[in-house]
Amino acid sequence: MKWRRVLWWVLVVFAVYAIYRAPDQAADFVRTVGESLGRVVASIANFFDGLLR
Repeated sequence: MKWRRVLWWVLVVFAVYAIYRAPDQAADFVRTVGESLGRVVASIANFFDGLLR
């Protein structure tokens, strides 16, 4: 269980470092992930909407 906590903190520190060193690229990454998740949710909603019609 301790290794998970260490891994979690390593990921958090890396994320903070990446945001500090390249904020524009970090913002682009978050924007891209958000748009992708939005498309996935819209596709799932369209699928279930099609099932109900």
